[in-house]
Amino acid sequence: MFRRALLVPFLIFAFSTTAMAEGFYAGAGLGLLQIEDEEEGISFEDNPLGWRLLAGYDVNENFAIEGSYVNSGEAEDEVLGEQVEVKLTAFTVSVVGLMPVSDTVKLFGKLGFYTGEEEVTVQGFTLDDDDDGMTVGAGIRFASSDNLVIRGDFDWFDTQLDTVWSVGVGIQYYFGQ
Repeated sequence: MFRRALLVPFLIFAFSTTAMAEGFYAGAGLGLLQIEDEEEGISFEDNPLGWRLLAGYDVNENFAIEGSYVNSGEAEDEVLGEQVEVKLTAFTVSVVGLMPVSDTVKLFGKLGFYTGEEEVTVQGFTLDDDDDGMTVGAGIRFASSDNLVIRGDFDWFDTQLDTVWSVGVGIQYYFGQ
């Protein structure tokens, strides 16, 4: 329910005519996910290809606000002799610190909150569990033009599964530049 409450204002904001002003961006990316549960002694060997949609606003040269929808893809592995599948989906909202390195390159760090769902399937039975928590990330943005940015991201999610992190690449398009 909380996820839906976040989604509606996010979509209205992201696609409103105000979003066409300078500083607003939208983008997408692909990434590999790693899932570990040290408490249970589980580390998935399968690193699924996930995807993300994002939108944000560069408040100034050093600060941005960003929201995204993340889909992990499906991690599959054998755990204690049973085939286990795990899928994570989440909405995130983060504050982003930007550090310009040159006219075209910026390093960034993110700190935010996510709310999502974990699906774990064992022997054909699927357990859904709502989850929320902190997310932290870092990366690099490379401006290939005034409107188009290529980015690399590293993200960590504090989930019930203990450690979930992803490494990915993507693009973001600036409106009104």
